[in-house]
Amino acid sequence: MEKTRRQHYLPRMYMKRFGYGSLNDRKISVLKLDTGKIVNDGRVENFAVSNMYYDTNSDELNEILEETFLLYPQFKGHKNIDDPQFIEHAYARQEGAISTLLDELEKDMSLFNQDSYKAKFIDFIHSLAYRTKSYRDSIDAINQQTEKFICEICDKMGLSESEKRKTIDMNCRSGKQMQLYQMTSIVPVLQTMKMLVEQYNWYEGYNNTKLDFIISDNPAETVRLGFNDICIPICCSKAVIMRIKDNTAPLISKDVPANGKIELSLDSVINYNRLQLEMGQKFVFGTKEAIDIMKQIYDKTRG
Repeated sequence: MEKTRRQHYLPRMYMKRFGYGSLNDRKISVLKLDTGKIVNDGRVENFAVSNMYYDTNSDELNEILEETFLLYPQFKGHKNIDDPQFIEHAYARQEGAISTLLDELEKDMSLFNQDSYKAKFIDFIHSLAYRTKSYRDSIDAINQQTEKFICEICDKMGLSESEKRKTIDMNCRSGKQMQLYQMTSIVPVLQTMKMLVEQYNWYEGYNNTKLDFIISDNPAETVRLGFNDICIPICCSKAVIMRIKDNTAPLISKDVPANGKIELSLDSVINYNRLQLEMGQKFVFGTKEAIDIMKQIYDKTRG
């Protein structure tokens, strides 16, 4: 199988849902967070992408999947484990099914109340939360500080370089290793599923305002951090909203649910979009009108 060099850490099919134009020639507007400049009529292929981003080797993959093999021993030793692009190819196969899932939810938001749809949706947003470059970089930043601290302690204790290295390796897993574990092992997905099902009420979110939803290149950090109020847009005008089962917890949106649905006010949409601005690492994506409006808000917060 031919190697895929350019690998996306935000699914292209998800970015396209917030763009414009025909399905065969979908474009998107992009706000670059480092410069504050807008790119209109962008192609999703050119954003949230990195060379060989998911590539690994069989030893690393076997270590990452150790917990999964305990639950499903028949998968251990499978020939696909030797594929250095195992994860990229797995995500490529999954993308069509997730796109269909989101299409069906957009037509009928109540479907997420069915266990099969909810499980697939949670699997998708767990992936969104952990596959981003922002998550990988944050783990590497933590490791740098941890490694510095360990080195200082080891030096004070007079340990050798080999003992120091062993201590560091025992306490620090690279951002990529942690990320691939979160993405491929079944245990983290089940933990996210347990949290979202047991601790949150789920609502259909409708955005009938003049401001479309936007997304960032780190769109589901609220899932990873367990926010009280989680909004996962599935298109410009609809979202799945999860609120913590605690009536005293502060929420981003003050809109009151009715019959499992939330009609979002303009203030709520602005606040959810601002959160995407804050979570974004390099980019936010959306329609021209939405990006123009959020650019004005972005400029005010920077100024």
